[in-house]
Amino acid sequence: MSSDLDRQVEQLLDQAGADAQPRRPSWDQMRDRITATPQVRGRRLVLPRRLVAVVGVAAMIAIVVGIIFHLPLGPIAQAGSPPIRVIQKDIELTVFNQFESDRPTLFMPTSPPVGQPVKMGMALVKDHRIVMNLQPGDNLVYFTDVAATIDPTSVRFWSETDPVGTKVVEQNFEYDLATAGAILKRYLDRKITCVLKDGKQHEGFLCSHDGDIVLADKPPSDSGEMRKTESISRDQIRAVQMPDVPKDLFVKPTLVWKIRTQRPGQHETTLMYACGHADWQADYVVAVTPGGRGEKDQLDLQGWVTIDNRTGSTYKDAGIKLIAGDVNRVPDPWAIGPSVLGDMLFSMNGPVVGARILGQTSSSKEFIEKAFFEYHLYTLSAPSTLKDQQIKQLKLLKAEGAKAIRRYVFDSPPGTDETQRQVAVVLEFKNEKDNKLGMPLPKGRVRVMQRDPDGDMQLINTAEIDHTAKDEEMKLTVGTAFDVAAERAEMNMTRPGHRQETRTIRLRMHNHKAEPIEARFVERLVPNRNWEITLTSNPWTREDVSTIHFDFTLEPDAEKEITYTVDYQW
Repeated sequence: MSSDLDRQVEQLLDQAGADAQPRRPSWDQMRDRITATPQVRGRRLVLPRRLVAVVGVAAMIAIVVGIIFHLPLGPIAQAGSPPIRVIQKDIELTVFNQFESDRPTLFMPTSPPVGQPVKMGMALVKDHRIVMNLQPGDNLVYFTDVAATIDPTSVRFWSETDPVGTKVVEQNFEYDLATAGAILKRYLDRKITCVLKDGKQHEGFLCSHDGDIVLADKPPSDSGEMRKTESISRDQIRAVQMPDVPKDLFVKPTLVWKIRTQRPGQHETTLMYACGHADWQADYVVAVTPGGRGEKDQLDLQGWVTIDNRTGSTYKDAGIKLIAGDVNRVPDPWAIGPSVLGDMLFSMNGPVVGARILGQTSSSKEFIEKAFFEYHLYTLSAPSTLKDQQIKQLKLLKAEGAKAIRRYVFDSPPGTDETQRQVAVVLEFKNEKDNKLGMPLPKGRVRVMQRDPDGDMQLINTAEIDHTAKDEEMKLTVGTAFDVAAERAEMNMTRPGHRQETRTIRLRMHNHKAEPIEARFVERLVPNRNWEITLTSNPWTREDVSTIHFDFTLEPDAEKEITYTVDYQW
């Protein structure tokens, strides 16, 4: 009976120790610490064995609880905890206009040639993800599917669930990806097997992989012993066998973080960063319908957004925003500094005014234009997927029935006395609501088209417009006139006194068309001189400090001559 009770007590103690044992390295050291503690002998107290069993179990539990609450918190999540998972929730992409820069970029795979400006693009990514199973203390978290052209210095991360107690204490950007070259580089002087297309296998120690694969029969030695080598053309190789893949290589660009938190469990997080090689531009198509005698031309305008994504990442069902305007960059174009613009970019959900939908289309995706800082923000009303290495086009606006003046302009360079005959054809119209427009137009290319006598649409010319605010005058130069010619001649030049000069200019234009035209002579006077028009045959208008123009209507098969005299002093 006594032996049965002893076994039961022993089993209870073993079970209590197994159930209460914590998963901590310090538990293995507890026995040594107890052994090292001096023992004080006293009077022996005899207790019943059942009481000894109960007291033993209670003591064991008390020791375990004491260890749990007094040991320091470990730096990394404990073994046996559920693995940390990162789930993408949604993503926003704000793309900037293309700009020119001759400065190198930070942490970018490619840099512009020194001293040569190249066109670059930039985007701001706002990535919302759910991080599951975080443990108190430090956690190692892998954020994959970030842009390969990310600027790590621009990264911002915060937890919506615990913004105060959760932070990143260490960050690494792993962009050395597991390409064939990167893997072979790590296997130099190690044994590999090359499998040829005919099935033969060549085993050896890798000596070189820049061109052909060079294998040696033995590893290198300090004694300089000669080795036999063989060269294998890459065209002959079907596969290369290796013992394992290097652990320091990643399949995708990855941000590796050590995240410290006080709140375990699931966290709603936001990652924000700037990246390169993403840009957009506007493309317009203008269909011209010529007006009758004395009437203006009619313009039908369609605008498209062309987004070019070369960031190395795909943005699935992304909220897309576009920034139009010449955004000022700090000396390095990728370093977003503590500027007013930088602060505003990191609060893209702030208040904006003047929202409007551009165009009236049946599609559910429309761009909504809003005023933003000193620029304009165009937000797509529905998510869209933008794949890596993809050019996507989305409709920006549509306007029909705008009125434009077709003007024939003869613009002579300053101080010229040579006869010139090229007359430019310019479409002039007002970007205002009364003219079916009245919306900020981002900078872009304009393709001007018109129907020919057979009814087919033909391309007239391609022009460009700068960022144009509403209610501003727009001018599209669409080519040169075939049936209109002009000439300029300096008729007389005298010097009546010291630092004085008088010139008489004659301007002529010939209209060989069957309808009247609106014409203009533009005269650019000699710069950096005081001038005065003393005699003229037609009224003139001052454009700026050294430019004037003469406007007139020229009838069919007619000629117009204008003369003026200008006095210079300097």
